[in-house]
Formats: sequence, structure tokens, C-alpha cells
Amino acid sequence: MRPHKLTPIILLASIVMLGTACKTFVVKNVNYAHQIESVLTPDEDGTVTDVRHGITFNVSPFQKQEFGENDSTNQIKEVRLIRNAEGFYFITANQFKNVYVMEPGNGSLKLKNKIKVSEERISEPAFNMRDGVVQLVKVESNEVITMNQNGIKKNDKEEEQS
Repeated sequence: MRPHKLTPIILLASIVMLGTACKTFVVKNVNYAHQIESVLTPDEDGTVTDVRHGITFNVSPFQKQEFGENDSTNQIKEVRLIRNAEGFYFITANQFKNVYVMEPGNGSLKLKNKIKVSEERISEPAFNMRDGVVQLVKVESNEVITMNQNGIKKNDKEEEQS
């Protein structure tokens, strides 16, 4: 075969291969929720690993956010973590005033929202998943705060947090 006769065959094969490569395979209605919170203990470097859900991250940035850059007296002993159906991680710990809503990225967790849940530091927080929304339970007072990635929900309305 001469090279000029192969050109249409090569062109046709390229178009077919390109056409099949451009098709997108999508699975819809994925629920990312963790129904039960994970309680994680940081190692000496501040790294926590949740083997069950396959995530590892360092808690030092959260500690700096909550307690300040130079506060070495408040060490995070346990991190509370839960994930909602949309895939956002909710993170808090003992003595925090906030819940951090983190969006997973390429090798990162990016702050989506910082939800202030108390003026005083919470001594015993716990997460639950109820009816598709995240609940933060203040164990010391039995107060339940319902939230999603946008903020605290009151009377089925979202209260935006900044």
C-alpha cells in the first residue's frame, strides 16, 4: 500500500478513537455521607488518619485558627469529623467555638464555611447525621445544632455564616 492511500484510513481511525475518548461516564445521585462521626487522635506531628473513610490531614491549621498562632497550651486531643451527602467535611474538636466546613480538593481541604456554634468553648462536641443534615450535639448541655455546608439551620431556613 502506498502512503497516500493509508491517509484516509488513519484519519478515519483517529476520528473514531477521538470520538470514543470524549464520551463521559458519569454516575449520578452519589451520597458521600458518613452516617457516624469519626473521632480521630492526632499523632505527635498533628496528623490524623481515618482509615475507615480514607482521609489523612494535619490539624495544626485548625489549632491556629481556634487558639491563635502562639498558643501552645491548647492542644487538640481528639478531632470530630463527619461528611455530608454533598461531600463536605465538618470538623470540630474539644474547646473549639467553631465547626469548619471543608471542601475536598486535589490533595487539599479548602475552607467552605466557618460556623460559629458557641461564644464559649465547647467541652464535649459530637456529630450526628439525621435526615440528611449534620447535627452538632453539645454533650455538656444536650443542645443540638442542625447545620449544612452553608450554615446553621433554624426552622427549616438556612442562616448564612461568614
